[in-house]
Amino acid sequence: ESISKKEMFEYEQVAFLPFDPSIKRTEATIENKKTGEKFKVTKGATPQILELCDSKSIEAKALKVVDQLADRGYRALGVAVTNEQGIFKFVGVLSLFDPPRVDTKQTIERAQAMGVQVKMITGDHTAIAIETARRLGMGTTIHSVKAMRDAPIDGEEAKSHGEIGSSEPNTKDELILAADGFAEVLPEDKFKIVEVLQLSGQIVGMTGDGVNDAPALKKAEIGIAVEGATDAARAAADIVLTEP
Repeated sequence: ESISKKEMFEYEQVAFLPFDPSIKRTEATIENKKTGEKFKVTKGATPQILELCDSKSIEAKALKVVDQLADRGYRALGVAVTNEQGIFKFVGVLSLFDPPRVDTKQTIERAQAMGVQVKMITGDHTAIAIETARRLGMGTTIHSVKAMRDAPIDGEEAKSHGEIGSSEPNTKDELILAADGFAEVLPEDKFKIVEVLQLSGQIVGMTGDGVNDAPALKKAEIGIAVEGATDAARAAADIVLTEP
């Protein structure tokens, strides 16, 4: 149901839940100032939004749209609204284009020339991460974090899966070391990746700006909070950048 711009001013946000990286969505409660009617609106990672809804009939179509947008480097947020019974109904997908900074490619090239291996760790869709890595001249061996979680922990487990001797990394640690990055990660995944790299003898630097980056920033030998970072990220970091 559509409403006019004038009618939008009849509604007021009365409660708000900020983005939670563990559930990958945010939520607001909206009230009609004339009628007192309230409903909830949520937006976030489309798969997580679809899980809230009775959306089996459109799930495949919605995820296909998300994949198509991701292949072109666009982020996609799913949106849902509660009905009269308080049940969420999926209403659509918002596309966003958030390209890397113009100097990012040059910065990565300088780091690589100094012998620094640059890995991408992001909560974005895997296809977006691969496309971004391609644009930046990075390696494109970017895995979904599910591949990391599902990888055998050690050689014995890999052997039981029949994976020993393959040309691909056999264990979780080998996968992390060989990858150019991971997508769709949660805060605990970032921490784990930093930890594995350290245990392999690497000196690890980590950049971040959000609350969800704080554990990994603190774990890394060199935690760098970028300009505009949250207080939690700044407190966890060794270096705080004050300019872009």
